[in-house]
Amino acid sequence: MIAGLRTLLILGRVSNLPTVWTNAAVGWFLSGGSWTVELGAIILGISLLYVAGMTLNDAFDARWDAEHADDRPIPAGNISIPAVWTLGFVEMFAGATVLIFMTSVSTWLIGGLIGCILIYNWLHKRWKGSVIVMGLCRALVYLCAGSAVATHTSQLAIPQVVYLVSIAVVIYIAGLTLAARSEHLKSAGGTPGNSGLLPRFMLMLPVLFPLLASQQLPNTPVTIALVSVGVLGTWAWITIIRSNLVTRIPLGIAYAIAGIAFYDAAILAFADWRAAIFALLCFILTLGAQRVIPAT
Repeated sequence: MIAGLRTLLILGRVSNLPTVWTNAAVGWFLSGGSWTVELGAIILGISLLYVAGMTLNDAFDARWDAEHADDRPIPAGNISIPAVWTLGFVEMFAGATVLIFMTSVSTWLIGGLIGCILIYNWLHKRWKGSVIVMGLCRALVYLCAGSAVATHTSQLAIPQVVYLVSIAVVIYIAGLTLAARSEHLKSAGGTPGNSGLLPRFMLMLPVLFPLLASQQLPNTPVTIALVSVGVLGTWAWITIIRSNLVTRIPLGIAYAIAGIAFYDAAILAFADWRAAIFALLCFILTLGAQRVIPAT
């Protein structure tokens, strides 16, 4: 029983789930949302889609994992391929059902998110550019949550800052993957070429998040202090990530994923202080959970 539960948790990479919750919180609160039951439903639906995408990733990669990652649940014999396919699509159906019938999230964005999840899982071992699709999956979480708030307003529009943050996250995720590949090539004695500078620049984009989120607020001492703390804190965490990508790539990747919740906290500080604390707790929770359930 316990072994079976652990297998499901590993398949779903559930240790990273808190970062998805903070993504939804950013889209929601920056769009003017408040603490309502609908936010909980959005987080539940998005979480189910995330777990579904991670589960299906193992189904799509079963043959590759059998040769290169025999510790994954399928090649290790802990669960069958048909069971993983079934589980993944059941989770995806459940997530879509929650979002469609219990929230006001745009059905177009829900469809776009599901499409990106499936396209990424299908292409990521075939096309290096699929990293952009992976980033889009994250970006669409922000936009989905923002769209739910937008439907309750007269403007029916997601704020510009949510779009800017979403674009930056796409680039950050792409930079993370490029950096990991570059450092892996170095450790293997290869020649990374000129790929080092670009991913490092892309990884630094979250430093801009508190600056973007504070644009609509007056330049009071409190605002300036929050921006300073956000920028310095984000910079410090990214420095830790980059250091680990050089010495311990898996840990660097795990830290980079957990960092998403930290960056979200730097944004939420300008929308709702309680949401910012929630995001920081999610950051700590992710780091702790990654010690039990692998992040990748």
